[in-house]
Amino acid sequence: MNDTLPRLRALHGLWERGVAGLTVDQVNHVERAGVLPIAFTLVHFVRGEDAHAVELLDTEGLLWDQHVTRFGYEGVIPSRGTPMADAERVRIGDMDAWRAYQRAVFAQVEQGLERLPEERLALPMFGGGRPESLRGGFLAAYVPQGTITRRHAIEAWLYQHGCRHLGELEHARALVGLGGLS
Repeated sequence: MNDTLPRLRALHGLWERGVAGLTVDQVNHVERAGVLPIAFTLVHFVRGEDAHAVELLDTEGLLWDQHVTRFGYEGVIPSRGTPMADAERVRIGDMDAWRAYQRAVFAQVEQGLERLPEERLALPMFGGGRPESLRGGFLAAYVPQGTITRRHAIEAWLYQHGCRHLGELEHARALVGLGGLS
């Protein structure tokens, strides 16, 4: 994955810049009903990357469990299909602790990707099938037909998904009076 690792590191760098100066008030700000707080985007992407690292890169386990009480998390763990009312209530209580968690996840993912043997990338995911739970999701859109490999999942769930939600973070920063990242 020589081509993915540098891009993922660059993406992680943008995420680090994106949260560098954020305050708890900014992260938890709700512009209006139906507009999610930055906290939702952060938790959805970073916690998701944490979980995908376990599945795709064979990392030790979720870092979330070691960090969640430190950053004072409130709400459900957001994923595709989370009801809007639940998603709007996601909150982070300590941004310094959040940044530490995010850095730990990114480091673990980058190290896991570095260690992953090239031959494992061609292995099929989901036993070669396409679980119903993927329907309508990002990975199924990225690989609309055929066998989904570990390489596809890494590209979709770690890199492309991160790019998508980085755009949300940039837009949300504008809603709280901050600038973009590029």
